[in-house]
Amino acid sequence: MNKKYKGGVLLTALLFVFLFSFIFTLVLEDFQLTHRFTKKTKDYYIAKTMVSMFLSDIKQEKQQLVKKGYQNFSIGTLQYEYDQATISIVVQLNQTTYSFQEQYKEVKKNQIKTNIVAD
Repeated sequence: MNKKYKGGVLLTALLFVFLFSFIFTLVLEDFQLTHRFTKKTKDYYIAKTMVSMFLSDIKQEKQQLVKKGYQNFSIGTLQYEYDQATISIVVQLNQTTYSFQEQYKEVKKNQIKTNIVAD
């Protein structure tokens, strides 16, 4: 019962190298996808924050609303175009362009009427 087995180690080693390479490739791809998703999500929320800050300035009348214009931020540029009821906003951020449309009706101070109730 003393048998000597001759076996090839090369096939087993190649199989392990292939298996670990495949697993490593999957983990690396998942990491890259997660990183790209996180960066794009962060940039999107930065663009939305820029739009919110711009609209806040407009509504608080800190900035005059003209037909076309732009506003520079430290991280990107916001361009807008105003027509009767909507503001079309284009945000340029890290070589990516985001487009938004907001409903806005400009109210002039002389159009505001106050109701005075007499006692």
